[in-house]
Amino acid sequence: MKKRWFLLSLLLIFGLVLASCGGGAEDAAETDAEEPIPADTTEAEADTAVEEVEEAAEEAAVEDIAAEADVTGIEQIRIAVVMPSTITDLAWSQAIYDSLLRLQAAAGGPDVMEIAYTENMFNVTDAAAALRDYAADGFDIVLAHGTQYGTSMFEIAPDFPETTFAWGTATDIGTELGLTNVFAYEARAEEGGYVNGVLAANLTTSGVLGVVGPVEAGDAKLYIDGFVAGAKAANPEIQVNVSYTGSFGDTALAAEAANTQIAAGADVLTGSAQQVVGAIGVAAEQGVPWLGTQSDQSPIDPEVVVASQLYNWDGVLSDIIRKHQAGEYGGTAYALTLGNGGLVMNYADGLDGAAVAAATVAANDIIAGAIEVNDIIAGAVPPAPADAGDEEAMAYPEIEPVRIALVMPSTTTDLAWSQSIYDSLLILQAYYGEENFEIAYTENMFNVTDAAAAIRDYAADGFDLVLAHGAQYGTSLFEIAPDFPETSFAWGTSTNTGADEGVSNVFAYEPRAEQGGYVSGVVASYLTEAGIIGLVGPVDAGDAKLHVDGFLAGVRDTDPDIQVNVSFTGSFGDTALAAEAANTQIAAGADVLTGSSQQVVGAIGVAAENGVPWLGIQADQSPAGPDVVVVTVLYDWVPTLLEMITSNQAGEYGGRVLQLTLENGGQTMIYADSLPAEAVEAGMAAEQGIIDGSIEIVAEPRN
Repeated sequence: MKKRWFLLSLLLIFGLVLASCGGGAEDAAETDAEEPIPADTTEAEADTAVEEVEEAAEEAAVEDIAAEADVTGIEQIRIAVVMPSTITDLAWSQAIYDSLLRLQAAAGGPDVMEIAYTENMFNVTDAAAALRDYAADGFDIVLAHGTQYGTSMFEIAPDFPETTFAWGTATDIGTELGLTNVFAYEARAEEGGYVNGVLAANLTTSGVLGVVGPVEAGDAKLYIDGFVAGAKAANPEIQVNVSYTGSFGDTALAAEAANTQIAAGADVLTGSAQQVVGAIGVAAEQGVPWLGTQSDQSPIDPEVVVASQLYNWDGVLSDIIRKHQAGEYGGTAYALTLGNGGLVMNYADGLDGAAVAAATVAANDIIAGAIEVNDIIAGAVPPAPADAGDEEAMAYPEIEPVRIALVMPSTTTDLAWSQSIYDSLLILQAYYGEENFEIAYTENMFNVTDAAAAIRDYAADGFDLVLAHGAQYGTSLFEIAPDFPETSFAWGTSTNTGADEGVSNVFAYEPRAEQGGYVSGVVASYLTEAGIIGLVGPVDAGDAKLHVDGFLAGVRDTDPDIQVNVSFTGSFGDTALAAEAANTQIAAGADVLTGSSQQVVGAIGVAAENGVPWLGIQADQSPAGPDVVVVTVLYDWVPTLLEMITSNQAGEYGGRVLQLTLENGGQTMIYADSLPAEAVEAGMAAEQGIIDGSIEIVAEPRN
C-alpha cells in the first residue's frame, strides 16, 4: 500500500520516541504528589518493541466474545492494570480503564472489584517492576496494557501460576513457553478504520485526507491501513497522506504533523494513540473534521470530532474474570470486532447523512462478511465499491421526523427475512439521524396473538409507520388498522391492501423472489457436476414459493437434464429440520444447495461441513459459511420504505402495493469471487434479460 512519507525527514530529526513503551510512575494511589518524568527511549529500543509486535511467538485461535458483559454474582476480585499513558488519555489507556469502571459498577462497586493502576509506563523496565509488584501483592488479574510489555510479562508469569496475566494488542498466549496463565487481546482496528475511511472520502471536498500515525505497529497500523483501504474503496482517486510521528505520546509532534497535513491540502484528518490530542487541537483551530479511534475524543472539541471508532473491552474483561474464578487462568486470545460489538462506530449529530449512510453500509458489509478488510489491504481482492451513500445511486428525499416500528417473526440477526428489512431501516436511520428517524422493533413474534398486541401497542404509542413483517399477521392487521386511520400499516409478503375490507391505511409489499431465484438457478446449473441440486424450502408460500418457482425455471431453461430435489421443512425457523433436509439432499447426490428463510442457517452449516456451494436469498448469509455462500439475492428495502414514509407524510396512508425487483434495485445479485467466470456471466445475462423483458419466467406446475 502506497504511503506518502512527506514528514520523514522532519521526524527523524526528533528521533523515534515510542510513547506506548513509556515510564516512570508509581502506583496511581501514590502519584498525586509528583509528575512522572518520561524516560528516554532509544531508536533501538523502539525497533525492538515494534519487532515484538510483528513477530509474536505463536498466535492462538481468537475467541469471538460479545461486548455485553455479565459480572453479576462474581466473587471478590482484585484487578491491576499497567498502562503506557494515563486513564484520561482519550485513547488506548482510557478505553480499557473506562471498561473496568463500568464492570466495577455492575459488579457492586469497589468492595467486589478492586481496581489499581499504574500510568505513564514509558519505561519497560519500570513497567515490569509494576507488573511483578501487583502479582506479588496478590492481585488476581494483572493487565499489561501494551505490546511492549510482553517479554517482561512472559518472564514474570511463571512465578505466579495462579495469577492471571493479560496483554495486548497481541494474540500470543505463551503456549510455546509452556504458560497457562496468560490471556491476549487485540482490537481489529482495521475494521473501524475502513468505515472511517469511507466516511472521510464522502466528507472531503478537496480530495485529500491526512493521517497522523504514531508508530507503524499494533492496532495503530491496523487502523491506518484500514482507513486507507476504505477511503480508496469509496473513491479510488482520493489522496491519502500518511505520516508516522515515531511516538505514541508526543503531542507536539502530532500537532506539527497535523499542520503539515492541512498545508498539503487535507480537509479531513484522522490518527491514533494518545499523541492525537495535539493533532485534534490543530484540527479545532483550523475547523477541520477529525475522525477518532480507541476512545471518545470529542471532549477536546465536539465541533470537529465528528466520528469515532470506540473500543469496548467490557465483554473481554468480563470473560477473563469469569474464567479466572473458574480456575482457568489463561489460554485464550480475544479480538474486538464490529461484529461482536467490541468496536462501536459513533457519529456526531448533524453529520452529512449520505456520508453516514455510506459508512453504515460499509460497517454492515464488514459484519456480514461481504467485505474482508485484511484481504483488501493485502491486495488479495479489490475493494468493494462504497457507493451506497452516492446520491446519484440512491436519492434520499427530504422527510419530516418519523417513527417506525417493526414486528417480525424472527430476529434482527437471522441472516434472512427479518434482518434484511432491519438492515435497510438502519441505513435510513444513519442517513437521516436518530433524532429524525426512530426505530423500534419486536422480535420472535411466532405467536400471532402476541404480534397483534405489539402492533396495536405501537400504533397506540403514536408510531407513524408500523410494519407487520409477515404474511401471517394480515388478519390481525386489518382488524387493528381502522382504529388508527392516520397510522400507516404495512405487511408482506402480500398484495392485499385491505381495499375489500374498506381499509385505506395499509400498504402491502412483496419481493418478486422468482426473479432472483431464476438468476440463482442459472448460476447453480453451471456449478453442479453431479447434475443434482438440492433446495431446502420452509413452507410452499409467499416469497419462499416464488423463489422455488424461479429457481426451478432458471435451472430448466439452462439445462433441462439437471435434477432439482425440493424439500419443504414446514417451518420458517427450525434450523435443525433445515440441517436434516440438507443432509438428506447431499446424501441423494446434490452437490449444490439453496433455500430460504431464517431456517437455512442450519442448512448452510451442513453445506459448510461438506464443502457444498450455497446460493442464498433475502440477506447476506456468508457469515454462516464464508467459503460456501457463493451467490446472494440481497433484498434492499430502502426504496420501498422511503415510498411508504413519503406517502404517509403526504397524507396517503396506504392503498399501494410495493414490490422488490431486479429492475428497481429491490433485489441485488452478489457473486462470490470464487465463482467461475462463465457462471457469473450467465447470471448477469439472466439479470439483464429479466430486466429488459426478454426472459419470461414461467413456473412449472408442482404437486
